[in-house]
Amino acid sequence: MSDSLTISGGGSVSVATTEMLVSASALHRAASMSRDIAGAVSMVDARLTTNQLVTLGIPTAAALAENDLDCAFAELQSVAQRAERLSSLVRFAAESYGMAEAVAEGLSRRFTAEAAALFGFLFPKHLLVWGATLVGLPILFGFTAAALVTGRQPAELLGDKELMAGLNALISDPLFVQTVRLGVMNVDEIVAGASGLPPSLVALLSAAGLIGLSSSAAGVGRLAGVAGMMAETPVALVSRTDTTPVKPAQTVGERAERIPQHTEESPFQVRVEKTSRPGEEDTFEVYIGGTVDFAFGDSAQPFDGSSNVNLAAGQEAAAMKAVLMAMEEAGITAESEVMLNGYSQGGAVAAMIAATGDYNVTGVLSFGGNTGQIPIPVGVDAVLVEHEDDIVPAAGGAQDNQHATIVTREAFGGRQLPEGVLAPAHQLNEYRDTAQLMDVDASDELRAAIARITPKTYDDASTTVTSYEFERVQP
Repeated sequence: MSDSLTISGGGSVSVATTEMLVSASALHRAASMSRDIAGAVSMVDARLTTNQLVTLGIPTAAALAENDLDCAFAELQSVAQRAERLSSLVRFAAESYGMAEAVAEGLSRRFTAEAAALFGFLFPKHLLVWGATLVGLPILFGFTAAALVTGRQPAELLGDKELMAGLNALISDPLFVQTVRLGVMNVDEIVAGASGLPPSLVALLSAAGLIGLSSSAAGVGRLAGVAGMMAETPVALVSRTDTTPVKPAQTVGERAERIPQHTEESPFQVRVEKTSRPGEEDTFEVYIGGTVDFAFGDSAQPFDGSSNVNLAAGQEAAAMKAVLMAMEEAGITAESEVMLNGYSQGGAVAAMIAATGDYNVTGVLSFGGNTGQIPIPVGVDAVLVEHEDDIVPAAGGAQDNQHATIVTREAFGGRQLPEGVLAPAHQLNEYRDTAQLMDVDASDELRAAIARITPKTYDDASTTVTSYEFERVQP
């Protein structure tokens, strides 16, 4: 397991490992301590003159100590200056790398958009074959991975261990994951080019955000609707747990542990914690689980494949309706302070609720959510955790929420992929391991980001928890 975390976003262009950030902070603290000690030395030197030493009966040779104090002061100042320069250089390296990466990503996105539009324009008759090869297959791999993760694993794949291992290695390759991320961003450009729009115009529309992943997903939804699939439905609350006392979560690891993981024994998809204080408004934490059923029709499960596509299209999917109903059941109003935590599809739902602006969302914490093209408001503190070898966040396109703190890690860097588990980097347990690493990380930037989404605790406050299960209401 790779224990190295990379931090980016947070309103900065820097991209740095936490080791770099810790080193920069340590050097800055060393410079500050050196200056403090130098100040103390200077104060002693100013108060003890040679005449004072003679008056006090101290041997005259002790006066030579004054020269040593002057030397110590100069050396400490020099140490402080060098430490400050080194700290600045480390941060400059992170900033420079981040700027270079941002420029490279921008150029890559522009080039791939123009290339996709040009190809569609020149070869419209080959659109279906080309799209299936270069766009459809990565998306198919992504959906297959998610299907297997949720337990609905195709027997054909599971029965062929060699094929399973090869497919697993492919979709867990960080380079392939990045290719999928770029691929899903350019579906619209291909279609627009094939429809006859000039590639230059398509590129402008893409740069302006008028076409992209959301419109592609909406198109998929419309086509599926014609075939009688992926029609959105109302949802209904079918069960809930008794409300019980609980201690509020104070770490990222505790939050990751509280995200619902659907089982037959525990079918709940949403968990809501309410904190009450005398004379104060109630505050809330919402925990949202991931995809339960990857079906695209005839499913009673709101957290299904249809919700995945409709969320990508920016529409109010059944999964989102379920969470909003749970929030209403728990007493959350538009004015209530609410922190949203989600995994996978749940992360996308959390981002979508924040994006609506209908609620007083104080923060978003997403693990493996396909949140890249969901515009989380700048005023909402957000920490987005993604594994570099996890194909599911890549299915959400490029991560454009650069004001959020983005934490990435290669979950299986340096270790062998497990057998029988496709897309292992997307497993909730892997994200829980990353959450534990975040909690013990010493970088000031990550600590500050975590502190911003962690509510204060009070001796006179009480917290309770209720979990909810929902089903689709079929017409």
